[in-house]
Amino acid sequence: MKLLLVAVAVATLSTVQVEAKQEFVKLIPNAARVSGVTAIGHTDGTGASSANNDFGKAFDSAGKVWTLNLCKADTDGDGQTNGQELGDPCCEWTEGAQPRWTSGVSHPRMPQRPPTKVCGPTSTARTSRQLQHRRLRAQRPQRRRWRR
Repeated sequence: MKLLLVAVAVATLSTVQVEAKQEFVKLIPNAARVSGVTAIGHTDGTGASSANNDFGKAFDSAGKVWTLNLCKADTDGDGQTNGQELGDPCCEWTEGAQPRWTSGVSHPRMPQRPPTKVCGPTSTARTSRQLQHRRLRAQRPQRRRWRR
C-alpha cells in the first residue's frame, strides 16, 4: 500500500513539473523552437536537472517574465541579445503573440554566432545578410531594355 502511495505521489509531482515547464515555454518567445533543447533555462537543456543556466537565472530574476532588460541582455556573451537569438530583436514580443521570426533561433545560453537579426521598420525582420544583399541590388545600375 505504501509503495502505491509513493508511486502516485511521484507521478503527480512529475506531472506538475512538466506542466510548469510548458508554462515557462509560453513566457519566452520561440522557447519551443530552440533546436535540441526542451528547457532553455536549465543546465542540462531538458529540465531533468533543477539547476538553472545563466539564461534561466536571468529569467528567474526578471520574475519569470520576458522583460525589456532580459530581451536586451546577452546571457551567453556571444554578441547577440537574447531577443535577437529568440526572434524578438526589437524587444516587443508579448505572451501569446507571434515573434518577428520563428526560424533560425538560437539558444541564449550557448555562445554561437548566427546571422545577426535586426529590428526593421516592417513586421518582418530581416537578417543583416539579407539587408546587405538588398542594398547591393539597389545600388546596381538598372539595365535598359531597348525596344525596336
